[in-house]
Amino acid sequence: MTTLRTNMFLVALGLSLLGLVTVYSATYQDYGAEYLITRSIHVVLGILVFLVFKGVRYTSWRRLYPFMYLVVVIALVLVMIPGIGVEVGGARRWLDLGPMSLQPAEFAKLAAVLTLSCAITRYRPGMRFPFWALLAVGLLFALVVAEPDFGTSVVILVGVAGSLWASEVRTHHLLLTGGIAFVGLVGVMLLEPYRRERLVSFLDPWSSAKGSGYQVVQSLLAIKSGNIFGAGPGAGSQIAYIPEVRTDMVFALVGEELGLIGMIVVICATIFIALAGFKIALNAPTVTARCIAAGLTTMLAVQAIFNLGATMGILPLAGMTLPFVSYGGSSLMACFAAVGILYRISEDSERVREVKTRGSTTAQRADTDRGRRYGGTRDSRAVRGG
Repeated sequence: MTTLRTNMFLVALGLSLLGLVTVYSATYQDYGAEYLITRSIHVVLGILVFLVFKGVRYTSWRRLYPFMYLVVVIALVLVMIPGIGVEVGGARRWLDLGPMSLQPAEFAKLAAVLTLSCAITRYRPGMRFPFWALLAVGLLFALVVAEPDFGTSVVILVGVAGSLWASEVRTHHLLLTGGIAFVGLVGVMLLEPYRRERLVSFLDPWSSAKGSGYQVVQSLLAIKSGNIFGAGPGAGSQIAYIPEVRTDMVFALVGEELGLIGMIVVICATIFIALAGFKIALNAPTVTARCIAAGLTTMLAVQAIFNLGATMGILPLAGMTLPFVSYGGSSLMACFAAVGILYRISEDSERVREVKTRGSTTAQRADTDRGRRYGGTRDSRAVRGG
């Protein structure tokens, strides 16, 4: 397990360093090294966040999650206030902190998983289901949707779904909460015309290549032009026509400049992080740890799947970043925080197994000594010359 969690962190770090290359490639012609420097600061902050969250025992989140939840809710409310929240492209998602901006919705994903995981692990069959925890998550979901940020709201729902699936909640409660979430998600998707257009254009993007399908079509053209080995870092020409190429559509840049080989590497690295996270969840020592690990891993995996799928025209555009690769300091720090929590759960799981092993060994020795003391059979290896 030590190798597994270490490799998980190293793969995440490798993807974030790849993000340095892609961000610089997408921005150097217009902004020089400005975005490269900013992205480098994001990576350093991400590593520091990883170290901080790695140092927190998973049992401590039972005491810490209310504070984290409250801070995130306050930040999401502040974002909606004109003059405090920064509006870009009709969406109010950022808080201006001077040298950098903060996107509270990214940390709402962590708060949702931790809140629900710590609440439902106290639930036992026959007890009343903690619906207050679902209402708390629903508040986060509503505030994120109001920004609007549909992609992050989807990630919040799938993250808590992963936690619920790993819990001991009864099947009918799972079906009920899943049905409510599905209805809410479909309702939010159909409320806005541009979201409906994205869904329709996904079915045939070429029919609206100059409208709602423009982004996907340009992405497919960039991937196609990259062939197997790509045009090389900084040599891509098609990416200039792709909106949001350094964030939502960064995988198209990988396809054009690093080719099919680069795409396979990114996909395999993402799969490894997901498999490592689920293995950590399976080996978790308690239900709380299992729910947290499953929720965070599901969050990272589904976010990556939607980003990769949208870039390749397999799934509708949902405005999700590619974990560790896309530009965005808040996204990167939230992803490293998730890896830090998973890393610590893996460490705590290993310690629990070691304690159990030592305890069982001590008990076996005590039984053997007791047997010798009262005339029991000696170990066959304890003969002279053995």
